[in-house]
Amino acid sequence: MGDKDMTASELSCQHAVAEPCHLLAEARGKRHELVSRGRWREADVLVERALRETLRDAHAVRAPDLADLTYVPGARMLGSAEGDGRFGYSTAARAGAVRALLLANRGLNRAEAVRQAGIVLGSPGRNDIGGFWAAVLTLIYANELAGANGACARAATVAQWSRSALHRDALALLRGRIWAASGKVPKAVSVFGRVRRERDASPELVGVAAAWHAEALSAVGEHRQAYIALHESGFDGAGTSHPERAQLLAARSAAHLAAGNFRLGLEDALASGECVGMWGVHNPAVLPWRSRAAVCASGLGRTEFAAVLARQEHELARRWGTKRARGIALNALGIAQRDDAGGIEAVREAEALLSGAPDTLELTKVRFGLGCLLLSLGRREQAEGFLSAAADTELRPWSAHAAATLRRMADGHWTPSLTEQEKKVARLALAGRTNKEVATGLHLTARTVEFHLSNTYRKLGISGREELVTAALLVG
Repeated sequence: MGDKDMTASELSCQHAVAEPCHLLAEARGKRHELVSRGRWREADVLVERALRETLRDAHAVRAPDLADLTYVPGARMLGSAEGDGRFGYSTAARAGAVRALLLANRGLNRAEAVRQAGIVLGSPGRNDIGGFWAAVLTLIYANELAGANGACARAATVAQWSRSALHRDALALLRGRIWAASGKVPKAVSVFGRVRRERDASPELVGVAAAWHAEALSAVGEHRQAYIALHESGFDGAGTSHPERAQLLAARSAAHLAAGNFRLGLEDALASGECVGMWGVHNPAVLPWRSRAAVCASGLGRTEFAAVLARQEHELARRWGTKRARGIALNALGIAQRDDAGGIEAVREAEALLSGAPDTLELTKVRFGLGCLLLSLGRREQAEGFLSAAADTELRPWSAHAAATLRRMADGHWTPSLTEQEKKVARLALAGRTNKEVATGLHLTARTVEFHLSNTYRKLGISGREELVTAALLVG
């Protein structure tokens, strides 16, 4: 058997007496190879054993040796050694944080991932920036937002966190991520934007700041600003070698979806999934690319593909166990199956799950969608209840969309009777096609396309393409 085909166990035995830094280098190299061949568990075991050996001789390990062992946004954080030399790093804290991330990324054991993160945050090395970053992210993935917020509050009282730009930016971004996960997206938008625009912004975090800022902007309906944020940061191309490629593609996918361009949204969602897949990341709480891709595919009429993606994500979310991840996946599944009885039931279940989770913005979005689905089936009274609940939250943009739909219902325009040709034209418009492209695809004149779109906008009670995405569920 060649070295290339050796298992994690055989590699560990062969190098048991090697220096920890060499073992870690071996783990980094072999991990990607094993994952690419579908041998995720062996890859994790290889990293775990390298970490155990590391802790036996921690003084022989440098901070960069602990980077690139598993996926994490802000990938350079686990390799940071604080360039000004005032603050050291803790090998034990970073090793523990990598263990927590391994479990979180695979979505295997939420309780153990939380326990490992808690050990890091309660250890003498809790102020080590790399370990802290990874441990708090693990808690956010696990929806342990109170614990994550408490860790950030304690860190804010430590002097080094205010004297170091890296510590300052890391703390701000983590707090923004907590706010985003708890539905306080406008606060998250503010803090992400502030970090992105800092003159002395940490290079380790500028990429993830841009991605999270764009994603949060899209969540509140500001897709134009999201595109600008990506462009100003120089990341709208997101080249293959960028360390934050997965996060940037996910953010651009969110912007495309918010803009109603389902074709580009689907492409970027699938590309972001491919990126994290190379790390063996399956947990949708880390990156919910499947549900976003499912919504885009459904908007393009690819309902079977959308349902497959959503079912996969729901099963992975169920295994991880957080209500938020399960609710998001079920909502995508319901949208994909909206023409079946099971579609409404899936979205109803998503609404029930998210009612017990802290993210009220996501809940408002689901209630708006559920109202639209019920409305499209002629179930006006039931639809009105969910739309009213969404409108009452005042969480834009979905509350505004719900309120506008309720006004149209009050005016008697509650069930749009689109013709089959109008539906075809609207679907192609939602796919990002220009009027000329729609005309060519359907063998129509440009004037006929404009006529059908004008009728569609009138029947849906919207002003144009920009608002078409909000009424996509009514198009059918």
